[in-house]
Amino acid sequence: MQSIEQSSVGNLEKRVRRKTMKAITVCLVVTLVLVASTASAQANGYAGYQAVYEKNQTPKHNLELYLEKPAWGKVGVSAFTFVTSGWAEAYAGPTYAPSSWLTAGVSLGAQQTNNELGIRYASSLWMGGGKVQFLGFVEGDNSVARDASGFWYDAKAVYSPLPRLSLGLHGRRFVGIGPRVEVKLPTPSLPVTLWGTWNPYDPESRNQHMSAMRGVVGAKAQF
Repeated sequence: MQSIEQSSVGNLEKRVRRKTMKAITVCLVVTLVLVASTASAQANGYAGYQAVYEKNQTPKHNLELYLEKPAWGKVGVSAFTFVTSGWAEAYAGPTYAPSSWLTAGVSLGAQQTNNELGIRYASSLWMGGGKVQFLGFVEGDNSVARDASGFWYDAKAVYSPLPRLSLGLHGRRFVGIGPRVEVKLPTPSLPVTLWGTWNPYDPESRNQHMSAMRGVVGAKAQF
């Protein structure tokens, strides 16, 4: 009897998951179509590579792709994908730019972990003026209300003393907090930025809060 009930619950969960993923897929497809079809401006974004390093651990290699496009006045659309070993996500949604120095966005998408699909939520905030910029992302899934294991953030604030050099601070959950350096290469046809962070302090680390060998290095090509 118990096995029958468990089977019924399992089948119900699968049906709910399938319907949820269909809804998410529709949202992603609609947003991507809007990104491709809105004629008000050309889409722009970047493709990037990252390597997260930590002492006595194999570097974690990540790939990312971001697209954004104005659609109707101050409203635009964006899409983002991120892939790493054993985990991937894709989400899309509207953006709103009330001024030239402020853009906010919210997104809905999907994540894949251990061959299982789930919902992924995200919000973003960009502020910039002159030589100072801030960019932050907050993401989560259905585990946030339970144990916050699916909660994630990434934020950076940089100052550009020179046209091709930016210095600042970078914080990322599961990596840490520390200084960041960005260098833009002199490649006008395809702007490329090399960057790196040193994140010696991680307030949530179970092993050690302080580590001199922890950070991220990366490169991104903008288009």
